[in-house]
Amino acid sequence: PAGLDARTFPAKLWRLVNSPRVRSVRWDSQARGLLIDRALFERELLSPAGALGAGREGAVASRDAFKATHFRSVLCQLSRYGFHKVPVRVSSAVPGDAGAILHFRNPWFRCDRPDLLLHIKRRTRANRQRPAAGREGRRRRRSRFQQ
Repeated sequence: PAGLDARTFPAKLWRLVNSPRVRSVRWDSQARGLLIDRALFERELLSPAGALGAGREGAVASRDAFKATHFRSVLCQLSRYGFHKVPVRVSSAVPGDAGAILHFRNPWFRCDRPDLLLHIKRRTRANRQRPAAGREGRRRRRSRFQQ
């Protein structure tokens, strides 16, 4: 959509999840969340060979997708942009491979609405403290009995 910087994390993630070449990230059944196969994601998008595009099918589509080489960095980015982890049902995971599939959601990240990506902002220390200060300001004063 107009006004969206294609280099931002949400835009890159949206392109990856919609790319037929990338197998490690896909939409959930409602197309309102991400399903990430961690092991495949690490091989496909984060490994040095994948980042260089060394013959992997998904590597061409994902070249320079993320500067990160560790999955933990991607998890931090998801958190910074307001994605929340959703518990995965046992039936959707591979038997005997607990924790292999991770499910994340953000209300502004939807398959059919790329225009909503404009609402996803990176959380910073300043804008995390602002709501906390607002809650403090709305706190009721103590009554004379509580003092």
